[in-house]
Amino acid sequence: MEVPDSGPALQAVTKAGAGMHSTQDARARLAEAESRVARLERGGSQVATGFLVGPALLLTVSHAVRLSLGASGAGPVAGMVAVFPRYDDPGHAAAQDAVRIPLIELLDSSPPAPDDPEQPGVKTAEGGLDFAFVRLAEHPPHVVEPNGLLRPRAYYKPFDEDYAFGSGPLSLFHFPLRLLLDYSKAEKDLRSGDSRVRYRAANTLRGSSGGPLVTEDGCLVAMHHGYHDRTKNQGIPTSLIASRILAGRHAELLRDALARPLPSVRVPEDSGIRRSGGDATPGGGARAVGAAMSALLGSRPPDATVLGPDGQPVRVTSARQVAACFRTADPRAVPGIDPVVEAARAMDAASGDGALTAAVLTAALIGEAADQRARGSGSRELLRESVDALDLARAALADLAVPCSRPDAVARGATADPEAAEAASAAALLAGPYGVLVCEPGVTRAIEKPTVRQGLRLPAGYAFPYAADAPGTDAWTRRTRLEKPYVLLLDSVTGDGEAFRRLRDRLGREGRPLLVLTTADASDPRSGLLRALRDPADGPVPTVVRVPAGRQGHLRLRSLALLTGATALTESSGVLPGTAWFDVLGRVDLAVVSASETVLVGGGGDARMLERWTVSARALLDLAASDDERSALEEQVAWLTSRAVSLAVGADTEAAIAARTESVERAAHTARAALRYGTVPGGGLALLRARAALSDGTGDPGTHVVRTALAAPFRALASTAGPAPDDVERWCALGDPDALAREPAAGLFADRSEDAAETVLLALDTAKAALTGFLAGS
Repeated sequence: MEVPDSGPALQAVTKAGAGMHSTQDARARLAEAESRVARLERGGSQVATGFLVGPALLLTVSHAVRLSLGASGAGPVAGMVAVFPRYDDPGHAAAQDAVRIPLIELLDSSPPAPDDPEQPGVKTAEGGLDFAFVRLAEHPPHVVEPNGLLRPRAYYKPFDEDYAFGSGPLSLFHFPLRLLLDYSKAEKDLRSGDSRVRYRAANTLRGSSGGPLVTEDGCLVAMHHGYHDRTKNQGIPTSLIASRILAGRHAELLRDALARPLPSVRVPEDSGIRRSGGDATPGGGARAVGAAMSALLGSRPPDATVLGPDGQPVRVTSARQVAACFRTADPRAVPGIDPVVEAARAMDAASGDGALTAAVLTAALIGEAADQRARGSGSRELLRESVDALDLARAALADLAVPCSRPDAVARGATADPEAAEAASAAALLAGPYGVLVCEPGVTRAIEKPTVRQGLRLPAGYAFPYAADAPGTDAWTRRTRLEKPYVLLLDSVTGDGEAFRRLRDRLGREGRPLLVLTTADASDPRSGLLRALRDPADGPVPTVVRVPAGRQGHLRLRSLALLTGATALTESSGVLPGTAWFDVLGRVDLAVVSASETVLVGGGGDARMLERWTVSARALLDLAASDDERSALEEQVAWLTSRAVSLAVGADTEAAIAARTESVERAAHTARAALRYGTVPGGGLALLRARAALSDGTGDPGTHVVRTALAAPFRALASTAGPAPDDVERWCALGDPDALAREPAAGLFADRSEDAAETVLLALDTAKAALTGFLAGS
């Protein structure tokens, strides 16, 4: 070949056939290998290397699992795990951040040949190719790049086309008794035999078997499996392995993997995100925030990287952080965000869990509804049809609920921390379905044993509109937390509020909050005291809760007086407004007030007096003259005997303690909800099954909107395992856990925990309210 003239420069091309090699190409090839190649372990000991050849499909050597001809099923790979790196970042330790995925089924295999390196105790067979084609429990999660972007984890494609092995370089990726992936070059005396390829200059040790040999272009051509006469290494051409698999009973799995395009990082064109200005549909904005919320669904790592409203990657850990990110977006540029964010907030405030599910459902409902409106559907008809379909789905979902026998299994679905799930479950059982369960930051690294105190959960919330700037109020959940507050109990008493203003001034100087529990309505003309409470000029504004009155109003105030040590100011109490105000106050250790309930922990009442009243109320139950009287006494006994279970949650740092406390609290809420109303199939399967109550949506845009939205949580969870979109849609169409168990990808659904029925139903109701507001206001 003629060497080109280098001209007047000082450099020259001395070997044109050698070409020039890009460092970026080399880095890309190494990054691909680091994400696709796994260290295989059994019982904690390294046994081989393996590499991905499809979604949740792995190829390795059969001698590592000591297989015989025709072996299959779960037995041969029992106890084996594939260890993948999570981060494409040298700042993360491989052992600490590894993803460990069990091998669950041997699909196809071939033992070594008699001429292969001898393996003690391993049978051989003529024509053996020494491979094991294995299914993983799930496809490994996305790789987190140093810039925070999530890169989908692809795989090598073992085509059945012959490769002409010459003297060109190959790259071998393997784990030779190391935690980190090793990289060797096979450059000398590369030769191919009938069923083996042999090469020099690749140093290997135990654990290297099963590593892929890849060309300079990144194509898989062989699998390393041993040495040849101790002077060369040898591998098996993957074209032969692919041909063997394609002739077997699992050919369709490999054929599908070969035909599928490999995933890549990109901003979805229909996401509604605009990198610079522009307009977007309401459906686009809703889908954008819904996609970000769905990245945190399920038992995932404690954080995820999502695309923010400007298209840039953002690291988030909760629905609250996603909301904070998207609320900074210009609503004119990305409309449709607010209903989804508000659905997540309302769900978090009401349930303590399920915010992500509610947000994903809401985003799908609004996105599909916006599409239907764009096609000419009227908002009024769309709303009517959608509400009818949601009501049918809700009824079907309620019918799926079964009593909860394993709250620990439900708790594991709410947190990826097994210790947190176990502690939350035990505390939920101790508190009972209607007791109080409080999670607080601890002072150790562990979750301490639960402690039990007197406590009460009132079905009553704020008497006045919520104030975001009130001391102790969380702007996201709109809960007010009062540490060691004084408690004032009021009935519909008269007064001008002057004495009360003096009391507020004293409490302000003392720095203690005040909680007012009252059976009075602010609209009552006698409630001058309540109206005076809202004037900040008279001192700190107290938190006021209106306790449902009715016939039991005085009994409820009496029970609260016994629990807190307060004197209830009623018309029959004999205590007049303006006298001895400070002496009538009670105390609790903690009060948490939201829009719908109030939790009291650790009352200051007299324990002996409380016990006497409890015994008396129980005795009066036998003498009750009417159902109303019996109901009132039963409630009084329940209030007087209620208890609160407290969990002190620890970790290594303050930030970790805060995050873990939130995780334990979420799991505890879920476990208690399951104890109250039972469970439904988890992983979005319950919502899929509820779709069976709906028509196919033909000619009914509202039903089509609901059918599509009900599949959204399952679709988001299933797609993370790496299957083809067509597979996910087929699973959505099946919508039945029993049918899914018979699918080739049954391993994806084997570990789906149950969900609390109450939480899923509330998420559906929250999404319905958001859709109603969206369509009614459009």
